[in-house]
Parts: sequence; structure tokens; C-alpha cells
Amino acid sequence: MTEGQGIAIVTLTRPGFQTALQLARSLPAGTTIFIPAGLVPRAGAGEGDPFKVVPYAGPLSPFLGRIFHQYRGLILIMAAGIAVRALSPHLVSKKADPAVVVVDVGGKYAISLLSGHLGGANELARRVAALLGGQAVITTASEVQGLPPLDLVARELNMSVWPAAAFTRVMAALVNGEPVDLLVEKPLLKSLEEALPALRPRLLEACPAGGEDRAGIMVTWRRLPLPGPRWVYWRPRVISAGIGCRRGVSAGTILYALGLALREAGLSRRSLAALASVDFKGGEPGLQGAAARLGVQLLTFTPRQLTDCLERQPHLHRSERVRRYVGIPGVCEPAAILAAGEGELICPKRSYRGVTVALALGR
Repeated sequence: MTEGQGIAIVTLTRPGFQTALQLARSLPAGTTIFIPAGLVPRAGAGEGDPFKVVPYAGPLSPFLGRIFHQYRGLILIMAAGIAVRALSPHLVSKKADPAVVVVDVGGKYAISLLSGHLGGANELARRVAALLGGQAVITTASEVQGLPPLDLVARELNMSVWPAAAFTRVMAALVNGEPVDLLVEKPLLKSLEEALPALRPRLLEACPAGGEDRAGIMVTWRRLPLPGPRWVYWRPRVISAGIGCRRGVSAGTILYALGLALREAGLSRRSLAALASVDFKGGEPGLQGAAARLGVQLLTFTPRQLTDCLERQPHLHRSERVRRYVGIPGVCEPAAILAAGEGELICPKRSYRGVTVALALGR
């Protein structure tokens, strides 16, 4: 998904502008219509309309380059060939490019041109076609064949995919009619059965026979070897890391300690959902920096919340030394459990260079 916001409609002609107006009046507020400066009507688009009409000057391709990543979706009302030639210098990847839909000036066809699944162009094309009474043109292989769009399913389930190159090979196997294995950790089996019933998910107990010659997906937070070159991990964000640290500890030290804990526990960093600590540590630059570099939340809990968790779970580690310094007998273990929604402690307290780490699995 791109970082841009809203939808931009770009047109080249007066008839195209009329089609743009028809669309913009039904699209979300904040939609912007871009039209060549010489074609903007004197009266504008009318007061009170929930969209903007903005003139542009100069060649089309440089202009599209300037706005390409400012919007999450672009609707280009022009010939597909013109759109392709104008956009080609600005393309990055389907993970970064916005959704692009090309519409003819008569509104008969809405073509999903770029970022069909991840960017949402297929969905946008259907919406545009419905608004104009036209036909959506979808060419992504999986949708044409009625197959599940695996990249979109992974995103909707909040799972990261790795390695990306192998995922392309998995999708190729799917559209070529080859079997694709889906091996899943037990707590996630039901959700995968609902999301991908056609792949018949199985519990992640053992790799299939001949797995190195097959394609497959391994849905796990554990560090397990992939069976072959046409396999990928789907990493669910289900692990919370409780952190205890001295004042002034750097983000690098926290990341080092966390990395060691994850490695010792055989867990993937890609499955981290949050860092957690006691509330008066929430302002520590090291903790904030570590969470930012990992791209996860930093959650904090009051001493009362952590103490209550310790009382509910008497097996958790307690330290009189910690009590003397912070007023409660433990931080990282109860913080991890609370951040995981009263989850399961899967890695007890570990200490590295003045940082304590515990890991919990969300329910």
C-alpha cells in the first residue's frame, strides 16, 4: 500500500472533464481533479462540491511524476497507451506504486492498470465502473482464474511475507495449477481455513514429502527452515516483548538484547507486534527509538497493572532488586503478557547489558 492519501483524477479533454465531474461527485470528499490549465471552465466546478479542480501545465509525464506518490489512487481519463507511456518513468514496484485505473472518456471501461491487488486498483476499477455504468477490466491472473489473491490475503491478515522473490514463485505455481501447500500454526488454523479454504490449510507439524519440489506457505512465528526455494514465510504479528531497562539505555542496546532473546527462543523478529514496559519508562528515548526502528507499537502499563498481573500469575519472576529501584518486583514479564492480551509467556526474563527482555505470544 502506498503512503499517499485520497484519489486524484487526471483528464486531458473537456469530455474527460465531464466524466471526471461525474466520478468526483460520488467519490470520497477530498478527491482532486487535475485538468490542463487551458480547459478549466471559468465558473469552476461549482460551489459546495466536495472536491477540488486544479489546473496543471506542461507535459503529462513530468506532471504525473510529481503527483504519483501523493495519492493512494489515480484515475486517468485517457487512452491506456498515453497513460502507460506517461507513467513508465515513475514506476517503482507494486508495493510502492499507487493504484492506477484508466478510464475512457465515455466511461465505458475502467481498466485496472497498476497495483491491482496490494494497491487496490482492482477494487477501485470495479467501483469506478459501477459509478459510471461501465465495465471493469481486470487482468491479474489470479482474479481472472478465480484464485485467491495471496498477497492481499496476507495483508488483510496483517502478516508480512518473506522472501519476496520466492512469493512470486508461489503465485506462479498457483496460477499454473500446481499444488500449493499451506502449513499453519495451530492457533491460526481457523482464520486461514476461513481466508483460504481452497488451499486446505494444514497444521504445521511436519514438512510434506517432496516439499523441496513443491510450492508452499509456512505461517509461523518460529524460525523454521523452509522446505524449498518455492516456499515463503507468512509472519503473523503476534509476539510482544516486555522490556526493562536503566535510564538512558540506547536504542541499539535494546535492539541487541531483543535480538538475542528472539534468537535464543527461536522466534522471528518479523512477528513482533509491540514493545512494552512500565509507564514511567515510556518517555525513554532508547525505548521509543527501538520501537520506531522495528516499526511496532510501544505500549506502557501502570505499576498497579503490572503488579496485578504478577499476582494473577505467581510463577512469574520476581526481584527484590527491581522492587527497590522501580517499586514493583518485575516489569518485563508482566508487561509482555499484558501487551499480548493476557497471552502466553514463551520466553521468560533474559538480561543482556542492563536490559531485561521477556516474550509473550498473543491470544
